[in-house]
Amino acid sequence: MGEQASQGPREALHKRLDGHIAEIEAAAVGVRRHLHRNPELGWHEHRTQRFLNEWLEAVGLSPRQIAKTGLVVDVGPQRGAPVIYRADIDALPIQDMKQRGGSGIVSEVPGVCHACGHDLHTAVGAGLARVFHQLGDALPGPVRFIFQPAEEVFPCGAAKVLEDGGAHGARAALALHADPMRDTGHVGVRVGPLTATSDGLQIEIIGQGGHGARPHLAHDAILGAAQVVQALYTMISRVVDPVEPAVLSLGTIHGGDADNVIAGSVRLTGTLRTLYNDTRERLHREVRRTIEAAAMVHGCSANVAFVLGSPPTHNDPRLHEVVKVAAADVLGPSGVVEVTVPSTGAEDFGEFSAVLPTYMMRLGVRAPGHPTRHLHTPTFDVDERAIGVAMRVMGRALLATFDAIDRQERPR
Repeated sequence: MGEQASQGPREALHKRLDGHIAEIEAAAVGVRRHLHRNPELGWHEHRTQRFLNEWLEAVGLSPRQIAKTGLVVDVGPQRGAPVIYRADIDALPIQDMKQRGGSGIVSEVPGVCHACGHDLHTAVGAGLARVFHQLGDALPGPVRFIFQPAEEVFPCGAAKVLEDGGAHGARAALALHADPMRDTGHVGVRVGPLTATSDGLQIEIIGQGGHGARPHLAHDAILGAAQVVQALYTMISRVVDPVEPAVLSLGTIHGGDADNVIAGSVRLTGTLRTLYNDTRERLHREVRRTIEAAAMVHGCSANVAFVLGSPPTHNDPRLHEVVKVAAADVLGPSGVVEVTVPSTGAEDFGEFSAVLPTYMMRLGVRAPGHPTRHLHTPTFDVDERAIGVAMRVMGRALLATFDAIDRQERPR
């Protein structure tokens, strides 16, 4: 009997998967390079959309537009509930400061670059879409590839994808995120909360302006704002359990028109990040109460508004086992590392977490022996060998999800 006959069905499918990935890996790297040279900001990914549409149509797939500048394509036998792979396609308003050298891949768009790895996430999805198309009826069910716009902006692209029915009838959604603090050949896994929600905070302190020489005849909004800042930063540590992450950061403060005029109003903005919805709701109440009370100390009033961000990203325990097994099969047990603490960064994949089982894996993208080039910085870069690693791990995980999440467990 042949070698394939001596293998189980899963091992035979994995062998075919790896063979197709080996054939297409260089082309997937080419996708990443094209996107890296031609980045586009959220809700403006028109050239990216056209490029991906042509890439998918070239092998006979039929992608369709979703969320204005995104794409969705179903691959494989169209029976049963699909499993989703979600890739984000937008870039950041950051000037690419990498030196030309090595592969020489830098952004050709002034002031815009892929500083968060979305080009890699997309290359993995584009490559796997072609690989799964080649596997055809050998797949256990349909795999839906979503190329989502506007992850980095508000309103976010994930919410629009869901509004447009992108997750309708799906059984689960998987994604990955580049992690420059891990070497290529390693992945980070975690069950439960992975990333926080990030709610925008808008504050207006309203006092009464006056002459700088007569402060007793005014209500100084700058003094009121200073009191608010101190009170907020103190309040967090006294309201939230010390072992539970919650972060409030004020990023802007604007007030006053002249150095000899007491300001009548001051505006502040910031973010509030939490991992659990009950903490989120409690802090919204406490933040509002604290701001109003602190402003009142100096005779001021306050207007407070929250701009709600995406829910926390949550990793389903069943999918956690799926991803761990898939990663260990490709990388060995030493290549799979438990993420011990969640991130207080935000990720709009949390919109998917709110409606169906989800999992996001941390993918090591640091070339071994090279320095860490952090996310959202002008010198961020990835080791392109991570693309092949991600395709093999995520390919296995997507296939295994059909058994892990029962097809009757239909999310809304």
